[in-house]
Amino acid sequence: MSRVAVDAMGGDHAPAAIVRGALEAARELTDVELILVGREDVVRAELDGDALPPRTRIVHSADVLEMHESPVEAIRRKADTSIAKAMGLLARGEADALISAGNTGGVVAAATFALERLDGARRAGIAAPFPTQKGHCVLMDVGANLQAKASDLVEYAVMATEYVRSVMDVASPRVAVLSIGGEEIKGGVLVRRAAEALRAVPGVNFVGNVEGQEIFSGDVDVVLCEGFVGNVILKASEGLLEAFVQHMLGRLHAELEAGADRHFERALDEQLEDLRSRTDYTRYGGAPLMGHAGAIIICHGRSPATAIHHAVVAARRFVERGVNERIARGLAALATNEEVAAILGGGA
Repeated sequence: MSRVAVDAMGGDHAPAAIVRGALEAARELTDVELILVGREDVVRAELDGDALPPRTRIVHSADVLEMHESPVEAIRRKADTSIAKAMGLLARGEADALISAGNTGGVVAAATFALERLDGARRAGIAAPFPTQKGHCVLMDVGANLQAKASDLVEYAVMATEYVRSVMDVASPRVAVLSIGGEEIKGGVLVRRAAEALRAVPGVNFVGNVEGQEIFSGDVDVVLCEGFVGNVILKASEGLLEAFVQHMLGRLHAELEAGADRHFERALDEQLEDLRSRTDYTRYGGAPLMGHAGAIIICHGRSPATAIHHAVVAARRFVERGVNERIARGLAALATNEEVAAILGGGA
């Protein structure tokens, strides 16, 4: 039985969408215990008088971490926020996984303060799934560690490999480092040193450097970068997709006003629907924050109920398939690799 704590107060559509999505998952998954963390009266109001489903309970928290607040200061000052309370459950072993669509910085800060890191993990990282022409690709890190070292990227390779292998069912994930060219000589010291070290890691299927557009090609399964770069890519991609969809909708309306036939309307509408389904972030549920002793799924702030439902499914799979245990074994092997240590020069 996997115990999943859900931050009921985090997200643009909280608590309504969060509670609804979590309860949908609770009714579907008979092997999950769900813990809704938030203001109890507010959470219960979303039940519309209905009783909680079996294996579901509420843990009260008085405060909420607002999006405009400084995450570190707020976590230190407000000990009874829903995210801090949920993270406490994870830290004490009263929950196996945590889901939040709230302030990402707050989730990272709460995890840093409350949880131990996995043995061998220097810094945690967020692995965000991206849709590609052939499936999906995980980009890591997208914001937890803004200024990474080469040793961090090597650890991320181990983490993301085990996540993609275990949760996404890719037997031998192809791992690449994001650079300004595919050649080995391209990129700064961070890229070149990380790439050199990754060639010496037996458990990682390293395929070299890739450029930005190759994140979406489907030719690799994991792309590594420091958090500042990854976060910019994530936000830019969201903006580009939104602009493209709006452009296509504008074209559709213009063509209809000009008297376009119904065949054109149906064809364009089918293409837009296909694009939506391929790029729908709600299918992935969220992005795991890896490197801590606990399963943490960070959802998009705009997450609807469907995304929370899928996040519970992803968290359950993360726990049941022992992803952290697999990561710990990979990091332990990495720590004894003398060739990698020599290349990194003590963690540079």
